[in-house]
Amino acid sequence: MQKQLLLAAAFLMPVAAMAQSPTAADLFDGTVLHEVRISMKAADWTALKAAYLTDTDFNVDSLQWKGAGNLTASVTNLTMHNRGHGSRSPIKPGLHVSFDGVVKGQTFLGLPALELKPNTQDPSMLHERISMLLFNRMGIPSSRETHTRFYVNGEYIGVYLLVEYPDAALLSRIFNETTGYLYNYVPGDWAGAAGGGWHFEYLGADLDKYASATVSTPFSPSNHTNAPDTVTLEKLFRVINQEPDASFVSAMTSEPQLGPLLDLKLFLTHIAVETYVADFDCILGDIFGANNFRFYRFVNKQLSQFIPWDKDNAFDWTQRPVLQNANQNVLMRRLMAIPEYKNYYFQALVKCSLLAGGAGGWMQQEAAREYKLIQQAAYDDPNKSYLNAGSLTPATNAQFDAAVAVVQGFATERTRFVLSDVAAQGYQFPTGAPALADGGVISAAVLGPVAAGGLASIYGSNMGNGDNTTVYVNGYAAPVFFASSGQFNIQVPWEANGLASFGMTVNGVASNIQTANVNTYSPAVFVLSATQAAITHVDGSLVSSSNPAAAGETVIVYGTGLGPVTGDMVTGKPASSTVLQPTSPTQATAKIGGINAAVSFSGLTPGFTGLYQVNVQVPQNVQAGASLVITIGGGSSPAVPISTR
Repeated sequence: MQKQLLLAAAFLMPVAAMAQSPTAADLFDGTVLHEVRISMKAADWTALKAAYLTDTDFNVDSLQWKGAGNLTASVTNLTMHNRGHGSRSPIKPGLHVSFDGVVKGQTFLGLPALELKPNTQDPSMLHERISMLLFNRMGIPSSRETHTRFYVNGEYIGVYLLVEYPDAALLSRIFNETTGYLYNYVPGDWAGAAGGGWHFEYLGADLDKYASATVSTPFSPSNHTNAPDTVTLEKLFRVINQEPDASFVSAMTSEPQLGPLLDLKLFLTHIAVETYVADFDCILGDIFGANNFRFYRFVNKQLSQFIPWDKDNAFDWTQRPVLQNANQNVLMRRLMAIPEYKNYYFQALVKCSLLAGGAGGWMQQEAAREYKLIQQAAYDDPNKSYLNAGSLTPATNAQFDAAVAVVQGFATERTRFVLSDVAAQGYQFPTGAPALADGGVISAAVLGPVAAGGLASIYGSNMGNGDNTTVYVNGYAAPVFFASSGQFNIQVPWEANGLASFGMTVNGVASNIQTANVNTYSPAVFVLSATQAAITHVDGSLVSSSNPAAAGETVIVYGTGLGPVTGDMVTGKPASSTVLQPTSPTQATAKIGGINAAVSFSGLTPGFTGLYQVNVQVPQNVQAGASLVITIGGGSSPAVPISTR
C-alpha cells in the first residue's frame, strides 16, 4: 500500500519539480557564462600543447559542463586535438573535441563534436560572437556560439568560445538534412595567381584538384570522404569563370532540371555581412584571398551554400571600403558588373546597417552585454593574447578593455561610413522600396519627440500594410500596432536611446534610414480632436464639454512617453494586468489651469503596451477653458484642453 501511495505521489508531482535534462540549446545559451572542465592525464595535456601545430588526438577522461542555474552534464572517454590556423598556440590552444573518438557513436547533448576557440587573435574576445549573431539576423545560418570559462585538470586556462562544429548535427538543425556534401575550405594558392591566394579561379578539368581526403585541395571533405562530389565543384567554378556574360546568371541560377548552382543573392548577403563587420580574412580576404567558410552541397541538388566560419579577424577598420577586393574574386567581380546584383549587394549592406544600429544600437548594446558577461573571467584569464605584427603577444586587462571599446563603438562609425560609401558607389533604392520621410518619426500623441517604451508614428511611402514587414529602431525590432502605406504606429523599443536609427524592411527590402532622438522622457497626452483630449472619468466615459469633470474628482489622463516603470520593461510585452507598474524613479506631476493637481498614480495602463495613464484630481477653483499639462523627468507635455465644472 505504501509503495502504491509513493508511486501515485510521483505521478502527481508537478512537472516543475522534475529534474530538467539539458539540451544542446542550453549548451549554447548566450545569456550566461558557461563552465567547461576537462580531466585528462597531465602528461597528455603537456604533450598536446607541445604538438600545437599538429592535429594529433589525445585521450580525455571526462568533460564536465555547467550552464544556467543548476544545469550540468558530463561525458567520459573522448578525444581532443589542436585546431585553427594562425590562431594556434602552445599556451592557449584551440581545441576540437570529439565525443565519439573512443566510443563510436557517442554524443554529448546530441552533438558528435565541439570546438573550443581561444580567441588568441582577438583581445576583445567578441569579434566572432557578435559577427555570427549578425549573420543569423541577416538570415545566414551559422554555428551557435557562447562564451565559457575553460579548465584543464583544475587549472583555469581562460575564456573560450564554445562553438557548434559543422557536422551532421549542424546540418540537421540549419538545413533539415544530413547527407549532402560538406566541405571545409582550406586556404591556399590553388591557381598560382599573382599575389597568392585563391579567388575562385578555375582549376581545370582535373577533378582531383577540387576536393580530396588524401591530398591537399581547396575543399577538404567533412563527410563522404572517399567520394567527394568533385563533379559539381568543377562545374561550379567552370561556370563562374567561363560562362559567357549573356548566359552567366541563368547558368548559375536556373539550369533546366538541375536547378541553381548557387543562390547568388544569398551569397551577396553573406559577403555583405563580412563587409559590414570589416573582416579582412574572409571570402574577399586580404591575405589568402578566399578564406574562412564551410561549403555545403544539398542532397539531390547541385545547389551549394557557403557557411560562415572563424570571424576573429572582423572589426578591422570602420572605413573598410564596401568593394574592398571585390574586383579580385571572380564571382564577385562578375556579379558587380550586373546592375541588379550590384544594387542587391548594396541593399544587403543597408540592411546590415539597419540591423546593427548606430550609436547605442543593437550591436553596441550586444557587445556591452557580452562584455559584462565575460569581464571578470577575461580579467582572470592568464593566457589572453592578441596578434602583434603577426605574432601572438600576451594581452593586459587594459588592452582587453580597449579592444572591447573598439567593438562597442564600431557600429556608430561603420553604419555612417557604409551608407555613405554605397551612395557614393551609385546605390539606388529599388523601385517601390519603402521610404521614411525626413522628420517622419514623431510621438504617436503629438507632433513631438519620442521616448523609449512609448508609442510613436512613422510616416513615409510604400510602407505596405504590415505583412512581411519589420520596423527597426537602432537595430531592435519594434512592435507594430497600426500599418498603412504612409503611416506605421509602433512602440519604441525600450533598448533605444539617444540619436537612434529608424528604418524598415518590407518583403526583405530595406528602406532608407532616418535618425531621430529617443528620449528617456517625452510626455504627451493623446488628443481625439482639437477640443477633446483622451481624458476619462473613472467609469470610462470621456471628460467633455457635455460631461465635464467636477472639482475634487479624479480623472484618468492617457498619454505616452512617461519613461521607465517598475517591473518588466520588455519591448512588446503589455503592462501587467494584476500588478501596477508606476513610473520610476519619479512620479509625474500635473497642473490644470496652472494650478497644481494631485496625482495618485502615473504609470503604464494595465494590459496595454506603451500606453500610460496619470490619475489626476481636479483642483478647486479651476476656470472654464483650462488646459492640462503633465510633467515628468524634466519634460512637460503640450497643454491639452480639459472640461471642468
